Amino acid sequence: MMGRVRSRSRAGWPDNLYPNRDGFKYRHPVTRRETWMGKDKAKAFAAARQLNALLSQATDLVARVTGSAKTVADAVEVFRKDDIPNRKWGARTAAEYEIIIRRIERGLGDKPLESLSVKDCAEWLRADTESERGRQTRRLVLGWILACAVEEGWIDSNPATVTRKFAFTRKRQRLTLETFQAIRAAAPHWLQVAMDLSLLTLLRRDDVVSLTFADVHDGALWVVPSKTEDSTLVKLKITLTPELQAVLTRARDRVVSPYIVHRLPEKARPQQKRAKARDHHTQVLPEQLTRAFQDAREAAGLEAENAPTFHEIRSLGGALLRQSGWTLQQVQQLMGHASTTMTAVYLDGHDAPWSEVQPGTPLGVGQRGESN
Repeated sequence: MMGRVRSRSRAGWPDNLYPNRDGFKYRHPVTRRETWMGKDKAKAFAAARQLNALLSQATDLVARVTGSAKTVADAVEVFRKDDIPNRKWGARTAAEYEIIIRRIERGLGDKPLESLSVKDCAEWLRADTESERGRQTRRLVLGWILACAVEEGWIDSNPATVTRKFAFTRKRQRLTLETFQAIRAAAPHWLQVAMDLSLLTLLRRDDVVSLTFADVHDGALWVVPSKTEDSTLVKLKITLTPELQAVLTRARDRVVSPYIVHRLPEKARPQQKRAKARDHHTQVLPEQLTRAFQDAREAAGLEAENAPTFHEIRSLGGALLRQSGWTLQQVQQLMGHASTTMTAVYLDGHDAPWSEVQPGTPLGVGQRGESN
């Protein structure tokens, strides 16, 4: 029942108190009736806090008797228990969404569902982040949570779905083939192997550094993408083309390692001081790959605002496959996406391939007609 998240200009104001011309007004959180509170700021603030305390106490007493005052936190509980298990998210995706769910709990958790309005949701979305993309994601998750409340019969409609759909434009530059080649030329051998693997297989950064030589057998590279391992159960059997085989051959250098992408550490460290995520001293961690790509990009003189990252190799590889004749569905399968819609997002910004079509022959065209 208490007020919504305040804008920065009214930070510290009591809930349900608003400016009104040259004074203040109090809006009842349930009936929405507004009452003039005068021009004295101190008195208006004190009265608003007293009203909030009284209304909160009354709500608690009614809820104790009826047990009907469900809050957003109750909807979150249902979402976690009954909804999330069926979504089959991967571990990383689940962790990312959990961060947003917790923010919703902190910002709106104690709000009674019966009085939760569209404005409550809209003001929280704007106050919680200034990122258009962040607002879009929060709106999506909040809508999922409140949909559970609708399904439980706690509310009749979902106020989150009526809020503004935030649109954002990607700022990171797309990686072109020319830029890829320039960065590759400035990269060390092991990074070149990683870049080539990502370009040919469309694997994500974490999967590229996790590949081992043991994954190569029976004429294929066998991969279970980490992002889908606990969700869609995508398993990839990537055929060893001559180009991919050449990359794997170059990866077998003088450094003995179980990992295809590997390097000797710059400093030898005792076992107890090594990174916990590293199980072999030649293993390259994902963040090391990211930093090395950035260094090579700068060395190539290509550092700029919103410069492409290693992850952009994945979309470049997909675009090149499309240009070579692959269908969107084939690229989707290699990328391990659940839908072609997501694949299209990855390829957006790259030149679409030309479609070869056979022109039709309208009736009468090319035929000698009768003279009038």
